[in-house]
Amino acid sequence: MMRYNPTLIVRRVVVYRGDHSVYNEIVHEGVNVVRGENSSGKSTVLNFIFYGLGGELSAWSTVARLCTRVVIEVSINGLYVTLSRDVSDTSSQQPMEIFGGPYEDSQAAARSDWTRYPYRTSNNRESFSQAIFRLMGIPEVTSDLSGNVTMHQILRLLYADQLSPIEDIFRFERFDQATLRDTVGRLLCGAYDSALYDNDQRIKEIIKELDVVIGQLKSLFSVLGKIGNADQGLTVEWIDAQRRVIEEERIALQKSIENLEQRLYENLSQDKLTLSTQEKAYIEVRRLQSEIVKAQQDRDTLTLTILDSDSFINSLRSKVEALQDSAQVAEQIGDVRFQSCPACYAALDEDTTPHACHLCKTPFDSEQTKARIAALILDIGLQIKQSEELQRRRLERATEATQRVSELEALWRQSTHQLNSLQRLPSSETREQLRELQRRSGYLDRQVEDLEQKARLVAAVRDLSEKREGLESEISRLRSSNNVLRAQQQTRLSISYTKVAEELKELLRNDLRRQDIFEDPKAINFTFGENKISVDGENYFSASSRAILKSSFYLAFLAAATKKEFFRHPRFCMIDTLENMGVETIRSHNFQLQLLRISKESKVEHQIIYATAMIAPELDEEQFTVGAFSTSDDKTVDIEL
Repeated sequence: MMRYNPTLIVRRVVVYRGDHSVYNEIVHEGVNVVRGENSSGKSTVLNFIFYGLGGELSAWSTVARLCTRVVIEVSINGLYVTLSRDVSDTSSQQPMEIFGGPYEDSQAAARSDWTRYPYRTSNNRESFSQAIFRLMGIPEVTSDLSGNVTMHQILRLLYADQLSPIEDIFRFERFDQATLRDTVGRLLCGAYDSALYDNDQRIKEIIKELDVVIGQLKSLFSVLGKIGNADQGLTVEWIDAQRRVIEEERIALQKSIENLEQRLYENLSQDKLTLSTQEKAYIEVRRLQSEIVKAQQDRDTLTLTILDSDSFINSLRSKVEALQDSAQVAEQIGDVRFQSCPACYAALDEDTTPHACHLCKTPFDSEQTKARIAALILDIGLQIKQSEELQRRRLERATEATQRVSELEALWRQSTHQLNSLQRLPSSETREQLRELQRRSGYLDRQVEDLEQKARLVAAVRDLSEKREGLESEISRLRSSNNVLRAQQQTRLSISYTKVAEELKELLRNDLRRQDIFEDPKAINFTFGENKISVDGENYFSASSRAILKSSFYLAFLAAATKKEFFRHPRFCMIDTLENMGVETIRSHNFQLQLLRISKESKVEHQIIYATAMIAPELDEEQFTVGAFSTSDDKTVDIEL
């Protein structure tokens, strides 16, 4: 059977109480019916699956609260992984442990082979939702109001439970947001492009960066306004002109000092000269030179490390893509057959040896290969997250290192100029007559320093202005690109909605004649944001008909996803909405037959998990059922109360 990615198939569910398993059942592709009497634990099993896949539960049944852990083996896009979460009714957002391989292998694996993921992402740790999304090939999506979309929010549109309001599409959540529901709906309909997400994220980053640049510009303009010339704008040209004027005056002043020094040397040959000031200046220049060399080495080392890390991170991302491709190759390699030897072209006998190469007879294990691939993808995902955080810190240090080099070079130029002056004009302890000229020389030096400071401010303004223009241009380009992407997505969303509506119409037409408007519906309208479904403009029906409508919507959503590859729906759903809603047994049986029809019509991998106390005879077979029929005496979860 073909597979559209993403595809999520639950293969096994194990619930523990301490070290003892109290529920351990195999689940298969296609239709899975959890059957039993009312209050025998069917919903508890579905809740455990919801929780084990990453959902959040605020209320546990009495039996569930006695359990300590749920372990679920799943196939994600053909890769087997095992998920484990501790059960807690006192604290929410429990972490998840993930093992790259099937459940049986995980039981013999060392603890180091499991990776622990938090519920929420942090600077140096990705969440389990991010890890599962990477395996699924689902892009990370952010809602402006609620942050990152998580597995919990995805599962709210895949699990129709009994306790949520029957008229709502999504599983109930106390603090819910329309924008978040709309984002999740668009994502599963395949109308959320990763490029659009990346652009949105980049725009947010640029806007933050732009705000910083604008704030820096305002501060610089404020400083320049206080020190600027009233009659002349503070520009690079004005500063250069002032430098020339001061330099001319310094040359003339230096000549005067040299002449006076010459006369003093001639007339006061017994004056004791000291080179202490010159020596101090020389030592300072040498010290600054050493610091500059060290700072430049630190900066260059960081630059090379950053370049290497960029290459490493890109190679990790390429590895993830290559591993995902390898998973598909590993899945299909067993089907490769040769009619003749590729070396000598001699005819080959038909061979039916299972799990071995048709040509050389070497044994292979594609399941074990796919398990290793899943573990590698998870491990590389952690490496990418940690490497990106380290790279962010390196970039900050590189900026500081570059600034440090600039500051040291400015100090070195100032000290070098002072040393040159002292070397030309050695100090004398008896040179009272030169003090005035030296004070003037010092004043000019301070003027030069002041001009250098102004020049740095003007250069900073120029650089920041250019950076601001570049950032604004980048925002404009990204927004234009997003407008095009959104138009394309709107077209895809329209196709998705139409396909879901068509599937839902067919399901309602095949319902028993209990609701007149269901017999030949003309228009199906649903909005994820408003969380409502209407049929021909009506959304008020009997409780039983609303239960049929909601369950049919979940089934129609899955059916549409099995026919259109671009859906990001994981071709998985759980339905537990018909019990206690007044649905007649015959009507429930009819819905179950529709569920079976949808499954048989599907040409791609999928899974439907359905709970009922009224199983249709056609589904009461081993190929469609999970575990034994539960009763009040023999419940699904084996715990004595």
